[in-house]
Parts: sequence; C-alpha cells; structure tokens
Amino acid sequence: MKHSQLVAIAHNLADSLASGCSLVIGIYEGDVFAEATNTISGVIEIDFLAGAIISSNGSFKLQSATHLFADAFPEFCRKNGCEVTDFACFTASFFLKATERYMVLNVVDRFGKASVTEFMGNPLRRPKILDDRGRVRSQNATVYMKP
Repeated sequence: MKHSQLVAIAHNLADSLASGCSLVIGIYEGDVFAEATNTISGVIEIDFLAGAIISSNGSFKLQSATHLFADAFPEFCRKNGCEVTDFACFTASFFLKATERYMVLNVVDRFGKASVTEFMGNPLRRPKILDDRGRVRSQNATVYMKP
C-alpha cells in the first residue's frame, strides 16, 4: 500500500479521537485538546499502535480510549484495505496553538518510509495558504524521510 494511503488511514483514526465523539470505539465523548492544555508541555502524544499516551499523563478516560483505539485498529485497517503490519509507527500529537486545534501525525511504514504531517481545525485538515497567484491551496505539510 502507498505511504500516502497509510497517512490517510492514520489521519481518519486520529481525527476520530480528536472529534470528541468517536464511533470507531463505540461512543467516546472526550476532548483531547482540553486535556493537552492541562499538561505541563501543552501536548498530548498518543501511540495508536501501542494504545498508550507517551508524552504526558492523560485522564483515565483518555487512557482507556487509547487502549480501545489500539484494539480497534486492526479491524479499522482491514476495512480500509491494509494491515496493521503496514505500520511500523503511528503517533499523533494534539495541541492548541492560540485558539486553533492542531495535530501532528507521524507515520512510518513497514519499509521505513516516514512522514510528518500537520493538520488543523475542526475537523482536522491540512492548513490552507495563499499561493503566489492569490489562490487558496492546501499547505504541503507532509515531510517524507527515506529510510
């Protein structure tokens, strides 16, 4: 599977958590961004493969949700035409910048190709910028790193 497709699948799962009402794991009502503002660093980083919060402490509810996401991820992958083994790493960092919601998605595929992609807003989308002709375009926010 193409790396960009894995990024899209990872984005969809992480956005489900970020939406505050995830149907992937049943009905989960929570606000990962509010929890991020209550941490010392202002960021919550989640490893979706391990089902763990890795940068700081989240609430018991968020910790439980991360475990449920890890459990639901294999089926989510199958429904989207891939396998969990296609991912070597899948983490997302959630934080607020001013009043805007941000997520930085880190995906490494099984071949070692890595990418870091920034998303913002509600729902989470790539940031928009004006090009040299004044047109609104999605910012090329994906950085690929070869193995």
